[in-house]
Amino acid sequence: MANNPGSVGFFAAEVLERTARRQPQKTAIIGKDEELTFSTLNRRVHALASHLQAEGIRQGDRVGVFLPNATAIPLSYYATQKVGVVTVILDARLRGRELQGVLLDADLKLLVLHNQLYPEVREVFNGTVSPPVWVVNGEGDRSFENRLTPVSMPLSSPRLNPDDDALILYTSGTTGEPKGVVLSYQNLAQYPRVMGEMGITDPSTVRGCILPMSHIVGPVVCNEVADKGFTLVIFDQINPVTLLEGIQKYRVTVFEAVPIVFQLLLGVRNLRDYDTRSVKIAAMMGTSVPVPLLRAFKTVQPHVKVIQGYGLTETSPMITLVEPDRAVDKLGSIGRAVPGVEIKIVDENGKEAPVGEPGEIITRGPHVMKGYFRKPEATAARIRGGWLYTGDVGKCGEDGYYYHLGRRDDMIITGGLNVYPAEVENMIYSYAKVQETVVFPIPDEKRGRVIGAAIVPRPGETIVERDLLSFLRANLANFKVPQKIVVREALPRTSSGKVIRDADALLAS
Repeated sequence: MANNPGSVGFFAAEVLERTARRQPQKTAIIGKDEELTFSTLNRRVHALASHLQAEGIRQGDRVGVFLPNATAIPLSYYATQKVGVVTVILDARLRGRELQGVLLDADLKLLVLHNQLYPEVREVFNGTVSPPVWVVNGEGDRSFENRLTPVSMPLSSPRLNPDDDALILYTSGTTGEPKGVVLSYQNLAQYPRVMGEMGITDPSTVRGCILPMSHIVGPVVCNEVADKGFTLVIFDQINPVTLLEGIQKYRVTVFEAVPIVFQLLLGVRNLRDYDTRSVKIAAMMGTSVPVPLLRAFKTVQPHVKVIQGYGLTETSPMITLVEPDRAVDKLGSIGRAVPGVEIKIVDENGKEAPVGEPGEIITRGPHVMKGYFRKPEATAARIRGGWLYTGDVGKCGEDGYYYHLGRRDDMIITGGLNVYPAEVENMIYSYAKVQETVVFPIPDEKRGRVIGAAIVPRPGETIVERDLLSFLRANLANFKVPQKIVVREALPRTSSGKVIRDADALLAS
């Protein structure tokens, strides 16, 4: 329990227990193979927590969760939170050296993982001491399922403070050493507050989760389930037909996804045959969301309020969000600052930029992480004077609504002129035959860099480079028009699904 009754920390297991007492028979979680009421969910969480304590796991220890989307994620999250453990959420797509770096850095006391991922972990710790494991769909002493019956010893409740470490998530950079983002219970209080105050979710919500729960979406949505007492539908794969079937069957009202998921949905030929009338809000998350994609989805699903938001793992995660009732007139904006959050746009010298001028987005407030795990220098480089420097470029309009222009590192300087890839990508997306695109820099002796674009055509379409270039030249300044266009069947991505904006990778046949 919290020491200070007036604290602003969010203690997920405490909140879940109160909600389960209030509505024991309401469905809390729907997974591929099972549905859990709040009563059953809370009972299983209590059992898992009792095993954690019986096996010597103590408040402040770090326990890893390495699982694909399934009911085992909320069970593991709530159970670790119940005993005051720092839950370390690991990207289920990590492999090889990436996985090794994260596991060694996290220094875990226990790892909960799926049996399909066990060989990967065994390989990482080959010849070295590994932490104990609980294996989902495992057998014998390591079985996760065998721990769903409680031990006889009483469960002792930890005394937690809002500023205590609650959660660690590792960022998905393509280079450099792994960095664990440390979030406190105070940080975790932000998301449920924002979703409620901005009218996104309430107790009647049926929320669909198609994004990987092994990222920050997992724990924050679990916090929402406990806080609002709504039903969560977990999708175990990013498949547009599976999502549409789930929306139709379970009457999903809210879901969020990244642009590629919406592109896949638009590619479903019989999309209109699915009953999606229950959906009230669809949120396009990520960095720069193509405006033509927002418009296209709104056209085929006119009853859905399509909104955009922006945030980072380091910010718990929401920084900005468009209110549902402004979905149409603020199409293309990442929204206004959410409650409790401050934002500024600053130039290279840290001076606040004029309205409408681009600059780096910086933010401060109770949403900003405690820091990077055991990396004070990296933390000091990111948080300066109480402000977190996002590394993203944006601008703010007179009305306080923000627009995302891309990563600061992605800005391309060609012949001394600045080009933001998102601006060029948005124009390419407005060309009807394009399904997906990424704009990237190509080294050039004369101009330093020139613009390149990789394009994935819509199914059944053929991109004629000459025609596309004519369209772009008619709509963009000359220096923003790509010098080279490559057509690909798919774009290269990181393990977390981000497109790799690298000339060598994109130009490779």
